[in-house]
Amino acid sequence: MDSEFSKKLALALGIEPVEPPGPIQQIYDRYKKHLDRLIIESPLPERIHLLPENFPYWVKLESPDRTNPTNWIAAKANVVVPLLDAGKFNETGFRIDQSRAKALFHIPDILRAPHCIHRNLRHADRGDGGIKGGHMYVAYYGKKQRKVAFTFADPVLGKVVLVSSFWSNRKWVEECAHMPAVYCCSQSKCTCK
Repeated sequence: MDSEFSKKLALALGIEPVEPPGPIQQIYDRYKKHLDRLIIESPLPERIHLLPENFPYWVKLESPDRTNPTNWIAAKANVVVPLLDAGKFNETGFRIDQSRAKALFHIPDILRAPHCIHRNLRHADRGDGGIKGGHMYVAYYGKKQRKVAFTFADPVLGKVVLVSSFWSNRKWVEECAHMPAVYCCSQSKCTCK
């Protein structure tokens, strides 16, 4: 049914027309159905919690900086997550990293069965684009491509949470991973270095 006809029909019936959810809302709704508050046992062992307040970072949800619209800034989780939960998120002016969004539902596999796990040398407190988290989980895809996931032991929550996950390359992992790995799967030696 085309949207214009749907709007006219809703008006004729005296009901408020409902806009279909946008792509960001659809990804969030799928997250809520399949991953919300999931606890994943990792080989360290760590019990890793997937919490909705980290969703904007997992998909790199951004909006233009009001002071300089050519720059993009991270969306504020405390603003967007309640709107996503309510199904009322207006996506106008926002963007996400499509590759992160596409890989979101594979994160449990990386956390359960990584090729290796390293201590994170790129802590957020370094001040040079660091990433919050104590451990970096790494999955190999070919000789150079890597998928990484960062976990953080949150002292306030008393939980280990997934902070971020994204595609990278072998060289970047070499620069950010403490060697040797704290874990290597039995099928492979760590090839990060």
